[in-house]
Amino acid sequence: MSRNPGRRLVPSYLATGGIHAPELSTLEDLTALAATGLRALPHHTPAHQRLLDLVSDGRLTVMEVAGYLRLPVGVVKMLAAQLVSDGHLRALAPLPDALAPTAHANRPSRALLEEVMHGLLAL
Repeated sequence: MSRNPGRRLVPSYLATGGIHAPELSTLEDLTALAATGLRALPHHTPAHQRLLDLVSDGRLTVMEVAGYLRLPVGVVKMLAAQLVSDGHLRALAPLPDALAPTAHANRPSRALLEEVMHGLLAL
C-alpha cells in the first residue's frame, strides 16, 4: 500500500492540541506575526513551536505561515491567536495598502512589475 507523499499523517485540526483560540481574535490573512522571544511552553504543540521558529528571525503573514506549515489558514489563525494570547507572538495589523487594492501609494510601476514577471518566467 503506497502512501501519498503530499498527505499529512496527522490531521490539521490536531495541530492545535485541543486548545481553543481566544474568543476576541482579530487575526486576518495578512496580519504580520512577530516573535516576542519567549520560548514555547509545555502545553504548546509541535505546530506552535514550528510557528515560533518560522517567525523567530523576522515577520511573516498568517497566509505565509500557513503555506510554510502546510496547514489551513484557519488552523494557523487559531495557533497564532493562542500564541498572541500567551505573549509569545505579536500580531501587527496589515498595511492599509495591502487591504485596499485601489490605493496606489508606494507601489512599483506596472512596467517594473512586468519586467520582474518576464525575468521570473525566463528562469
